[in-house]
Amino acid sequence: MKALLSLLLLLFYGELEAHRITVSGTVVDKKSKPIENVNVFLKDSFEGDLSDANGNFSFVVQDTLIDDVLVLMHHDFEGVEEVIVTRENYLRDFVMLEKEGLLGEIIIKTKSKRKRERAESIDFNAMDVVSTAGSAGNIIGVIGTMPGAQVNGEDGRLMIRGGKTDESGIYVNGIRVFEPYTATVGNVPVRSKFNPFLFKGMSFSAGGYSAEFGDALSGVLQLDTADDIDASRKDVSISILGGSFGQTHQWGKNSLSYHLNYLNLGAYTALIKQRYDSQKPFSTASAEVVFKREVKEGGYKLYTAVDYSTMAYRQEMLPSQRVDTLALQSMNVYLNSFYFKRLSPYLRLDVGTGVGYIDYKGEKNERYIGKERWDLSQKLKMSYQWNGNLRSFIGADVQLAQLDLTKGIRRDYENRYSYTSRFALFFESDWNLRSGFSLRMGVRANKYSTISNWTLEPRTMLTYQLNAKQQLSFSYGVFNQALNLEQGMYLKQEDWMRANHYIFNYTYEFKKRILRAEVFYKKYSKLLLTPKGQLNNYSQLGEGYAKGFDLFWKDNSTFKNLKYWITYTYIDSKRKEMYWNEWIQPSYIAKHNLSIVTKYWLEQWRSQVSMTYHYTSPREFYNINTNDKLMYKSTTIHNVSLSWAYLLSAQKILYASVDNLLGRYPVYAYQFEQQGGQPDRISASATRFVYIGFMWTLSLNKKSNQLDNL
Repeated sequence: MKALLSLLLLLFYGELEAHRITVSGTVVDKKSKPIENVNVFLKDSFEGDLSDANGNFSFVVQDTLIDDVLVLMHHDFEGVEEVIVTRENYLRDFVMLEKEGLLGEIIIKTKSKRKRERAESIDFNAMDVVSTAGSAGNIIGVIGTMPGAQVNGEDGRLMIRGGKTDESGIYVNGIRVFEPYTATVGNVPVRSKFNPFLFKGMSFSAGGYSAEFGDALSGVLQLDTADDIDASRKDVSISILGGSFGQTHQWGKNSLSYHLNYLNLGAYTALIKQRYDSQKPFSTASAEVVFKREVKEGGYKLYTAVDYSTMAYRQEMLPSQRVDTLALQSMNVYLNSFYFKRLSPYLRLDVGTGVGYIDYKGEKNERYIGKERWDLSQKLKMSYQWNGNLRSFIGADVQLAQLDLTKGIRRDYENRYSYTSRFALFFESDWNLRSGFSLRMGVRANKYSTISNWTLEPRTMLTYQLNAKQQLSFSYGVFNQALNLEQGMYLKQEDWMRANHYIFNYTYEFKKRILRAEVFYKKYSKLLLTPKGQLNNYSQLGEGYAKGFDLFWKDNSTFKNLKYWITYTYIDSKRKEMYWNEWIQPSYIAKHNLSIVTKYWLEQWRSQVSMTYHYTSPREFYNINTNDKLMYKSTTIHNVSLSWAYLLSAQKILYASVDNLLGRYPVYAYQFEQQGGQPDRISASATRFVYIGFMWTLSLNKKSNQLDNL
């Protein structure tokens, strides 16, 4: 660790200190409430800062005279510009006014607003999730419309640029969540178990991500809970699926919120015909508790969630006419604790803890599987702003996991146990160079309990700011991953699986429009090759690649009251992996993915109407049980979704949505379980999904509503 810091000081020792002028201040709204994450910077330059939870910002300019324009930008507030002419330290407080609009501004923005950063990730907020038709309030649902992302209909989990579902990492407050999805059995798709309005921001990276995160070959989704103390209020919701009640109590610098929810599909499946025969309708009871406290120059946040789910059903598979009987019972507990404090104007400390517990029992045709899992994560991070051109962070990450697995038929059970530990050190520095260039360099060192060797992951990114609207960037990184706990019970991994990322990005922003184009290449190595029926003869000689490009266009200003974005991703990927000791296109990959999302505000009707169109090209499937190479292709996906949110009054909302409006019935995938004959087809459980709900808010602020529960 000392060696890394010494190297950093040596590299930048030659950066001479000119006259230092500190630009600082505080940003508040018209009610004098601090505004966090305001982007404060000097126009047409790279000096700036983001305001903290108390609205404070501060950065240093190495010059004898500042003659420039200070710009303040935030997606929920009107921009501010202030002329600065000073030879001394500058201190000023600013008041920003909220943007107009009953439903709030819908923002999907890139990080290029922060000067000299490659638009490596796309940021979005809770309103982007709940107001996007087809997402059903599911974070992963809106991620599926982002460049580089793919969500298959029979699964529901996030996949990124040719990677499998377990190659994507999901983080809350910088802490890895090992089970971020709801429980399922059979071919019922999962969804994210997190309420999107718990988070102030969500950032999706499809590759080349920071050295702060690891153990994911493809990309990461970062979720950060809101820092602000919540105001007192009560919320009541009733829908055709169930009901919920929530309450928030605020006192002094503290707030405590709880939300109770019960969902049961019994009445819904009785009205809407399903492909399966429900013996015990899916039901879930859940509770969330959030405690927040402001501390001097920092804060503390504690989030706890508990849910209990059950279901049982019978499903006929076609064309084999085999009848599967499936059931599950699952309890899930998750806790996330986060403390942050600014130790000095330039030094910040973050301490995060995550604890997860899952007790899962599932059955399929008298085959039983039980899982009991514990996870513990601890993370420490120190960030330092050396000057206006250099910022760095350093930290450590520890993860412990334990899994008890039980499998069997008719009480002839087999028990297995697995325990693993991960330890990582990470360091990264961002340096603003001359003539429009910036450089990010980082390294991550990993140690996994079942792998004898440490692994080093260097990562770098070079960005060139063409002008105030355009930038180019190139990034390279090494990313490693270990087997998951269940795989580790059967295989002893000797080395890390690896992926090298090469990414070239172009971003153009102007007048609330953004064009983002990215070309990528991923080279996989040390993947598992496991001859069928001979797991003990596995090797890590597998390899693969994924290459292609993304296009993302978002427009918030051309048409009055209309916001829309268009995403297209092309992926060419092949692997030699698992049972296939030859190059094939993995069955989970679709070469073409297209999404068109539109949102229109109807002023006279006090409504927002959203429509989403999603296209996915066919996927390829091969039967591993035979020697022939007969290929089966899934059908093309053309999915149209529509939603309507109507404000009955300031605190009463009527909401309706329909997924798969055209009533198409695609084949998502194939199963090769029967001996001979055609494989079974996997399709959606129903032709359409319909949701109707009513939300009512009671609060001192008569304008507060439940847009967060759409």
